[in-house]
Amino acid sequence: MSMFQRQAWSDVLAVKRILIVEDDPILGNLLLEVLQEEAIYQGHLAPSGEMALNMLQTITPDLFLLDYHLPGMNGLELADQLQRREGGEQTPILLMSADLPQESGALDHLRTLRKPFDLETLLQLIANLLA
Repeated sequence: MSMFQRQAWSDVLAVKRILIVEDDPILGNLLLEVLQEEAIYQGHLAPSGEMALNMLQTITPDLFLLDYHLPGMNGLELADQLQRREGGEQTPILLMSADLPQESGALDHLRTLRKPFDLETLLQLIANLLA
């Protein structure tokens, strides 16, 4: 294996998969584009919690970006399901919403980001969560 091939192979291995669960197609696609521009991230988009859970049969994300308001189960319910999965408690979750639930303790185990947010702030948070 040449040095170039070895470097390319290690680059492939370093890519972090991020599953975005967002039902607003405009925001979802914007987030996908922003992540794809960062060569180290591979974004995947699901419009609902159910679709996200189905996608986990074929991908293993390094990070979840969850909208709070989703059709069917909300982002908090999805986060609970994700954390109960085998190995799920190690995968960071970022919950995004304009109005986060106020129940005490509901968000203790999650990082949150209030909408609307600055894309630089999001990328910094993602980098911190994956560090």
